[in-house]
Parts: sequence; structure tokens; C-alpha cells
Amino acid sequence: MKKLTAILLALVLALSLAAPAFAAPAPDAAPEDIIPISGILDDDLWAEERAYLDAHPGLEEELRAGAYDYFAREYAGYGSPQEYMEYWEMTEEEFLDEMVLYQTWDLIKAEGQQNQMDALKEALGGVPGQIGVMLNGAYVQFPDAIPEVTGGRTMVPVRPIVEALGGQARMEDGKVICEADGVRLTLTPGVSEVLTEYTGGELPGDGQLFPMDCAPYIKGGRTYVPVRFLGEILGYEVGWDGAYQTAQLVNREAVAAKYDEQFTIMNRAKASQTLTLEEGKNYRADLSGGVTVTAFDTLHGDKTYQADLSGKTLINTQAANGAYSVKLSDSTVEGLLELIEAGNYTALTEEEKAALRSTIHGLEELEFIVNRNGLMWVRVPLLDDLMGEDNVWYGLDAGAELAQALFGERKAATIGSALAVLIDVDSVESFPTMVSPAAQLLYELYGDDQFTTAGGVSTRTIGLDDLAALYESMGIYMGGVSDDFTEFELTLKVDQSGRVTTALCMETPRQYDAPAMRITMDTTQSSRSVRLTMDCHVSNVAKVNLTLNQTWNTTTEVPEDQPPEGSTVVDAGTTLNP
Repeated sequence: MKKLTAILLALVLALSLAAPAFAAPAPDAAPEDIIPISGILDDDLWAEERAYLDAHPGLEEELRAGAYDYFAREYAGYGSPQEYMEYWEMTEEEFLDEMVLYQTWDLIKAEGQQNQMDALKEALGGVPGQIGVMLNGAYVQFPDAIPEVTGGRTMVPVRPIVEALGGQARMEDGKVICEADGVRLTLTPGVSEVLTEYTGGELPGDGQLFPMDCAPYIKGGRTYVPVRFLGEILGYEVGWDGAYQTAQLVNREAVAAKYDEQFTIMNRAKASQTLTLEEGKNYRADLSGGVTVTAFDTLHGDKTYQADLSGKTLINTQAANGAYSVKLSDSTVEGLLELIEAGNYTALTEEEKAALRSTIHGLEELEFIVNRNGLMWVRVPLLDDLMGEDNVWYGLDAGAELAQALFGERKAATIGSALAVLIDVDSVESFPTMVSPAAQLLYELYGDDQFTTAGGVSTRTIGLDDLAALYESMGIYMGGVSDDFTEFELTLKVDQSGRVTTALCMETPRQYDAPAMRITMDTTQSSRSVRLTMDCHVSNVAKVNLTLNQTWNTTTEVPEDQPPEGSTVVDAGTTLNP
């Protein structure tokens, strides 16, 4: 939280600096609240801008000549220049001086930003001022010929880029032969078609000519090809970052695989928790659990609220059904009514209470059906009451994405794949500012080197000292761990099958208006079951106990792919948008 707060504060400060200092308001603003720039033109605040103008002879005259255009572009909502000068009681000379300083400030800011980008580009292996190509987060090196933009297309010397992609390029009978990742491309300079052959086996399009929107050409003895076409036909995502003048090629699977080399233990655990659907088999998950809340009240006595959870899920490769129930204790229902009364600042009548009790109980059960086509139906008892009929189902098109997630080929998500999702192919900065820091943080928490393995069980324990080191690596110094925790220990164990057990005990001190809190939690996860217990004690406020158990097994029960015959089906889209 402190790190996030620091980042947000830095962003706010940066944005405040990005606005022209003492920028004048719209003419209808109150004069007494505004200090016009013309009143402080000789102030030391503008020393840097004046020094910049002195170091660039002729610039002041150039900026003065463009002052009115600058005002029209940047201050369109401030009225005309004449209105602006009249409002601030400025002479034209003072107005021109002011616009010159604003433009100079913009130039200094732009140069500072460019210097920062040049430094980052160089640190990543690129050359400031040159067109660059990044491959999976690192710049490709071009030793004797550099990329260029021709006709709006980024063209690159073919040999260095193909070799960076792990392939080979050669000239043969006036043609360029490129081989990489099981693909052979035959390009002819001056011809905007490429012959594509899949050397790893026949695939759609094998042996066909594909058009390119820019033909290869020879320059300085080097063959140039369009980098987007080359990258995409070899299976890379290709983007363009105009600020860095860089084309970016990304193979998310390759990036994920590289990171995953450091997270084999945690990935083994994640793989064991992924249910693989086999054709012709049905699976059932049984769910049970509950929540108990005890609210402390020294004056009137403690109150206990309880909710019991139960349910089952049926799924195969064609459909999935769910039926869940949350049974609220009478004290819980009455507590909800008290909250409603408190929110309305008025007492409810007995008739209103009866209606609300009925509504609450009508939401305690939920059923759903979803099929491979992405069609979904939902049923709760409250719908029956509203429609005045029995067995009412609301139908909607949940979309192909949900269907693919439920019934498509399930591949266990890995830490590397989660990191690869963070990549923005149109932003050079996404690797150093998002992906790499996240990877480093995850490594310090769950990298293979952080575990101790004995007897086939890998154990990772994170204590207060580990948190302190983590805070330091993240640049969190103010207050540190002692401000956030008086006790912390997380123990994670992963066996060879991927079964995971965790034990957490943490306590936070009282901070400002937030009371002290203590949490203990134990979980066990395997390929067929999940068990969780958690206790949370908030000092002088309440204590909460949560239990959750779920088990998966094969079954002879078959999930329905549509509501049962005789049901009343209502189009949710029509109901919500009449």
C-alpha cells in the first residue's frame, strides 16, 4: 500500500509539473485568486528558462514570432489574446514575453523526457536517434546496417533479425532464404510476395505465395524486409512505439517459458489445481462451508450472525450446471433489516419487514446452466415470485470467451504466462516498468531458490525479516514493516504431486482509526480438493470464522445443456433493456 501510495503521489506531482507554472485561468475566474504570470516575469522562478534562451541564440525571436499560434493551440479556452491581455492588464510586449517563457518551459520539459527515453533505450541495448527493433524485451543488434522507415513501413536488414529470431538467412540465386521456427521463407528483392514452406510438417498455406505490403529491397549490399510481415508470419506479435521509434516483436510463450524456468515449484502446484476435462467424462464438485461473525457489544451483549454455504457443480466438455445455497440464520436476516433501517433513517413497518425477509430468502439459492455455445441460464427463487410462475430461468448469451474458458482445452496458467500478459507490444517501457519489476517481486517471494526441499516437500517460509527485505527492495522506507505488522509468518509447502498446504499468521497494530487485527489461515489444495479455514479477530469490533471445502470426482450424472422441459425462459436482454 505504501509503495502504491508513493507511486500515486509521484504521479500527482509529475502531473502538477506538467502544467505550465502559474497558468492563467479562464477570463471569468476571480482575479483575487490568481497571480498573473506577467506580475512575476522577472522572478527567479524563470531563471532556467532564461538561461536556456541565452544558450540558444535566435530561439527567443523564433518563439516570439509563434506566440499567437502557441496561445491559440494551448489556451483555446482562455478567449482571444486581446481578451487575455485586457483581463490581466498586460501590454502586448508582456504577453509575448509570457508566451516565450511558456514555450521555453515546454522545450525544457520535452528535452528532459527525451533524455530519459534515450537513457532507457540505451540501457536496453538500443541506439538513441535510430530506428530500433526489440525482441522479447531486448534490442536487436544491427552491426553494419540499421533499420529504417520507408513508405511508412519499418524495414530491417534481414540477416540480423532472422538470426535474432533463432534462424538463418542466406542468398541463393538472387533470392533470400530465411529459416526460423520450422518455417522457410523465400523472398525476392523487388517482389512483394514471399514463398512460405513449413519445414516441420505440412500446415495450411504450405508452399503458397503470400503478399507483402512492401517489397524487399537491397541497400548498401544488405537486403531489407518489412519487419511486421516477417515477425507476424513467424508467429510474433508486432507493435510500434512511436516515442522510442521502435518496432517490438513479442512471443509471449517464449517470454513465459523463460520466466517459468525460475518457478517450477509454484507452477507444479498450479498445474495440479487445474481440472482437465476428458471427452465422455462427467465431473462433480461438492461445496460446503460457512461464515460465522460475532459482533462485540459490551453494553447489550455480543451478537452472532451465521451463513451456511452448500452446492454442487456438474461439468463435462459440453455443458456445466451449478446449484448453490446460502442459508442465513434468523439473526443474520434481522441484522440485515436493522442495517436497512439505519440506512433509511426510519423504522420499517411489519409488512415491509415481511416483504424484505421474503426477498432475502428468495436470493439464498442460485442455479445456472451454461453450454458450449456460450448460452447461459440463471434461476433464483425470487424470479418465480416476481413472475408469478414456477421454475423461471433468465437466459443470456454469455459469449464464446466464457464457453472457451469452461470447455476449451485447459492449460494450467503459469507464473510466466501471467507475467507475459503484462506486455504491451506498443510500449517499450512495459518490460522495464511492469514485467521485469513484477517478475523480480514474484521471484523474491516464490522463486525456486527461495524454497528448501527435503523428503520430496519444498517449503517456503516468509517472516517479518523477509518482509523487511522485500520492503527495502521495493523502495519502501518510511515506517517499514513495523508500521504494518507486529507478527507475520507464511509457510508454504508443495509436494511432488503439486499438493499445497499453507499456514498464515499475521497481526497488524492499531493505526489511526483502524483497529488492530489478527488473522490465521490454513489451506490445503490438491488436484481434487480444496480445504480452507480462516479466523479473523478485529480488536474490540468482531471476530470472523470462515470454512470452505470442495471436492472433485468423476460421476455418472450428466449436466443439462438447457433448462428442463416445462420451464419458463425469459430473455434477460429484453427484460433489462425493454
